[in-house]
Amino acid sequence: MPFDPTKPANGSPNSSAEMRAQLTALNDRINTLEAALANTAQNPNLSTLNIALSDPPTRPEVQQILDFMNTLLNQIIRV
Repeated sequence: MPFDPTKPANGSPNSSAEMRAQLTALNDRINTLEAALANTAQNPNLSTLNIALSDPPTRPEVQQILDFMNTLLNQIIRV
């Protein structure tokens, strides 16, 4: 049974079967959305930034961070 936002109607007697069906339909809908998000939230082209910074950081180290941040922002914008 699909979720019906009109049930239970105001003033109607409580029905455990009807409420169970509504909650089950909502749970199914949530699980479907979670599965869809889980499949789109992972990006194999993006990994963690693993660099060791010197003190003070060198220009190439800072550039590497900047490049990584730009890649990350581009990936976020595409979603």
